Amino acid sequence: MNNAMKEIILLLVVLLMVSVKPLYSQRELVINTDDDLTLKNVRLDNKGDFVAVFSRDSANYNFTGGVIKFNESLEYQMYSLPFDTAYYLLQDIVVTDDNNYLIAGTVGENIGYWVLNHTIYLLLMDENLNIIAENFYELPEQYTNPYLKMLKNTDGKIYVTIDEPSNFLKGTLEVSSNADIIKDKMNYNTGHGIINLFQNSNGGFYIFRENPVPWARAGITAVDTNLNFDTTYLFPMTINGISYDLGHRGSCKWLNDSTYMLCSYGSMESPTDDIYIYKINDKHEFLTEPFIIGNEYEDELVPQYQSISWIDPQKMYVAAFMEPNMYFRTTYYAAVINEDLELLGYKICGGDYNTYIKSVLALENGGCLMIGWQRDYHAGNPQDGDAYIAIFSPDDIITSAAETTNPYDSDYMLYPNPGSDQLNIQTARQGVIVQIFDQTGRMVVQQKLNDEFRNVIFTGNLPVGLYHCRLTDKEGFVENIKWLKQ
Repeated sequence: MNNAMKEIILLLVVLLMVSVKPLYSQRELVINTDDDLTLKNVRLDNKGDFVAVFSRDSANYNFTGGVIKFNESLEYQMYSLPFDTAYYLLQDIVVTDDNNYLIAGTVGENIGYWVLNHTIYLLLMDENLNIIAENFYELPEQYTNPYLKMLKNTDGKIYVTIDEPSNFLKGTLEVSSNADIIKDKMNYNTGHGIINLFQNSNGGFYIFRENPVPWARAGITAVDTNLNFDTTYLFPMTINGISYDLGHRGSCKWLNDSTYMLCSYGSMESPTDDIYIYKINDKHEFLTEPFIIGNEYEDELVPQYQSISWIDPQKMYVAAFMEPNMYFRTTYYAAVINEDLELLGYKICGGDYNTYIKSVLALENGGCLMIGWQRDYHAGNPQDGDAYIAIFSPDDIITSAAETTNPYDSDYMLYPNPGSDQLNIQTARQGVIVQIFDQTGRMVVQQKLNDEFRNVIFTGNLPVGLYHCRLTDKEGFVENIKWLKQ
């Protein structure tokens, strides 16, 4: 190779280095094991690292759990409880004032295809994932395989709620930072699931509950410092004449001293099965009609895991996913809104895998962290799932997909797909022009969308077949999506 050719190659390399920059800043970590590894709730510790609990199910139905610690560079370490005749199900975690990790779970008998857990298991670990203490709390016989949730209040008190759904049994523990049980209270009250715990400035805490009484879709129950279930504030079935199902998954978080946000979903009685976000005052009265963020499938499919998190209320992160099955893959979706309930960005993410999101956490640097797990049903092993972690910057969700390099990143959701007489389009993009072309390249539809999140194009006059949709926003960014009319 002569010198002239070398200079040309060097020049090309320099030009590439100058012109090519990392446009997509999302970072992902997939932890692949031979087992079904599911990450659950994640917390930020006092030194800026993240900790989460996980469950681990093997192909021969041995069960255990553990803790993972990782940083923003996605370097991690893990601790797993051993596989043995006991079944550990770790369910939640809090960080103590001295930066230890207090974990709540259950332990019981492994009976092969299912388990019988009657004992609360408290595990205290230091920041290096060394065990400091363990404690066990035997439940009454009626409590079988309860669901646990944890909350550390701003006053430093740590609570564990116990939810046995089959018998509508509820219980609460106050736990010390050394994993000792300070108080306990079993409540044989009726009412469905405990969905979320959040701070009560008057002491104790609040529970967001599904169907606390048969005639209310959801409600907020105050738990006092003696662990008694106090007043329950029932949420209405209707807001301005429209019925909503406010329970069954979701989260609450205080926006300020007098207002909190509720992120839940609308069911069959609601206009659509999407994520619904409400502003509610400290008297538990609705301040707004719900703000709706749509999912990527037809409206009768309910989004799983709805949650909202923020550091800056001008960038609130919302996340959910659709339950996959053996016949299709699904992605998850993420959105950014502000406290005025304006949609700043919306993305479909996740790629070729069935991606479940179990926890979302806003970060001090303006980004957010999502964890869960991925499963590939087409691999033939239903017991092989991988732990999944993704870190986003705001631009990952707000920036146009045309500015990113992720092939599974989309700013638009077209559904149903396949469809028939109408095509629904959801996007946070502004000034969008939709052009639909048939297989010959002939443009059969051209329509400018309004700047609302959800638009409809009527396609009843189009023949059955495959169409090419070109979507161009006001900045000139273009996305191309195929749509099938049946």
